[in-house]
Amino acid sequence: MSQNLLSSRQPILDKIVFFCAVLRAGSFREAAETQGISAAAGSRWVKELEETLSVELIKRSTRQLVATQAGQLLYERFSPLLPDINNLVEQVQNLAEEQQGEIRLSSTPLFARQYLTKIVAEYMDLHPQVNFRIFIEAGEFDPLTIDFAFRASASYEGEHSPDSLLVRKRLLREPLYLCAAPKYLAEYGMPDTPKALSEHRCLYARTLLGGNRWCFEQSGEQDIVTIRDTLECDNSEMLLDLAMESAGVAYLPHSLVYQHIEHGDLVQIMDSYQCASFDIDMFYRPRTPMPERCNGFKRYLIQRVEELNNQHAQSE
Repeated sequence: MSQNLLSSRQPILDKIVFFCAVLRAGSFREAAETQGISAAAGSRWVKELEETLSVELIKRSTRQLVATQAGQLLYERFSPLLPDINNLVEQVQNLAEEQQGEIRLSSTPLFARQYLTKIVAEYMDLHPQVNFRIFIEAGEFDPLTIDFAFRASASYEGEHSPDSLLVRKRLLREPLYLCAAPKYLAEYGMPDTPKALSEHRCLYARTLLGGNRWCFEQSGEQDIVTIRDTLECDNSEMLLDLAMESAGVAYLPHSLVYQHIEHGDLVQIMDSYQCASFDIDMFYRPRTPMPERCNGFKRYLIQRVEELNNQHAQSE
């Protein structure tokens, strides 16, 4: 007769969930980060799972992880059940009088500093049973392990958004300014057309739409220029610091540079051209029902971003 695994003291379900995360990520370290445990603990869990099931699940080497036949069978049968298990747990949690549980956020550094830090702190004070796990990053994210992601993009009129299965909610939009330090312009000259930028050192973020393709408009005519591949950084505040240090020409949002332009630390370039806009969007996967902790936080965040943005505008 087979062993009754669920009656044992081993957290068998947690270990199977982590095992599936390892195969999906292809790495113990990445799986551990998404599951919120240490890589050492995760490795021990898989080893204990193999001992409990009396079968090897993963063949390990220094270069890769490969599922055994037994491991592949477990992964193929159990992985499709995960969404249903999560939905059931979330439906049960929604019956609680107080919001509780964990919310996972992925945010660009600039939005985290300007808005998210304050909003999360306020929400934790309002709902002590809600916990947050925040990842500061600008690139791709896994929507299965992240509840809400906040990403910046540079867009222009007539541009079509790429198709996505995720819900996309526009939170902020502000103009982008092309600017450089007076010292840099004194040494390299002032570019007066988009084409002239190809001769300059340019600072850019590839995670912004287009990356090194900058868009400008004048008299209804669009001009998109591919800048020289000089320096790439996906942190807008670091790009600002580099521009202030005369490293090159930067393409940055109004809220980040307007004071420096007013004080003369930076000079706006090609102000007769209309630049693209700098957008902050919130992304999340459609879930029915959405956990109340997430639904409540989403409503609160949208309201507070609008209020804080109005406050910023009034203070300028």
